[in-house]
Amino acid sequence: MDFNLSLAGLLGLAVYVGCIVHAIRSGRINYWLLILIFLPGLGSIAYLLIEVLPAMRNSRAARRAVSEIGEALDPNRALREGKANLEIADTADNRRRLAEERMKRGQWAEAETLYRAALVGPLEDDPALLIGLAKALSGRGDHKGAAEALDRLYRSSPEYESREARLIQARSLEGAGRLQEATDAWRGLIGYTSGPEAQVRYGLLLKKAGEAERSKEVFADAVRTYGRGVGQLEPADREWLAEARRNA
Repeated sequence: MDFNLSLAGLLGLAVYVGCIVHAIRSGRINYWLLILIFLPGLGSIAYLLIEVLPAMRNSRAARRAVSEIGEALDPNRALREGKANLEIADTADNRRRLAEERMKRGQWAEAETLYRAALVGPLEDDPALLIGLAKALSGRGDHKGAAEALDRLYRSSPEYESREARLIQARSLEGAGRLQEATDAWRGLIGYTSGPEAQVRYGLLLKKAGEAERSKEVFADAVRTYGRGVGQLEPADREWLAEARRNA
């Protein structure tokens, strides 16, 4: 018992002396030194809480340790930071977020697996999940599967509207060789989405179908519509505009 008390006293003395040394070395020798001298016990605790611990938390090593502890206690934090792995994907929402991270890394097959695992029960026709599945399938080159995923979306939710879904659908229909449907889809997207992609793709499909004169009109209209604001276009849209000029 006496040994424990003496050990506690030594530890307290070490903390007290350490606080004084820290205050002197860091230039905090005004009021803190007075507090530490006249209130050694409470002063040491206050100094640790106000001066030492906040500084420690701002160090790189401390931030890393806090982050690792936070991830261990809160798996969803790891999801938010994009560090999660499959072991914590135990809900449809977690699977969706994990799938989005996989797609950012080009891991299309893994994303597809996650979306399919989420599309069960009451969420089997969920629009956001079906759009995600279509993106994953399209990303790995399965245009037929992507088109079928969006067919399923519009069968179950015929009034649902999404520019992103319509773009993926048009690209997938074209990639799957469903050219008449793709032509109709691209025509419907002219003016509905920003940029010249829809109009140029529509013109290219018309040209492919042998409607050369009509396709030239579409290309010329795209050049007139988007040519004046070429500086404001995204790089991908500039490429579509250049394609229109080549075919006009």
